[in-house]
Amino acid sequence: MNFLKSIIEEEQHRLMALKKKYQSEILSLPRGSISIKKRNKKKYIYLAVREKEKVKFQYIGPALSQKPEDIIQKIQKRKDFEEKLKKVKKDLMEIKKVLHGKKI
Repeated sequence: MNFLKSIIEEEQHRLMALKKKYQSEILSLPRGSISIKKRNKKKYIYLAVREKEKVKFQYIGPALSQKPEDIIQKIQKRKDFEEKLKKVKKDLMEIKKVLHGKKI
């Protein structure tokens, strides 16, 4: 049983390191979502970010330029990291339950 406990603790350490990595990656990437607005038959990209009760829009550029593509990729990357972080947190909770003798 000691062998299993050491494996579980090792997995816990690995997951905690992953959690820190994902959290730092999330903080380095832009938050919000992309909003496309049409003005004078042209499309423009904005970054919509919620700040307290209001949604603020930050101009990114014309829809066909490279800058919006970069922002879209970064936002998608952030969402992927958020999903991975959610999974890691769930796994850590299960490990915590196992180590403390509770049923999963």
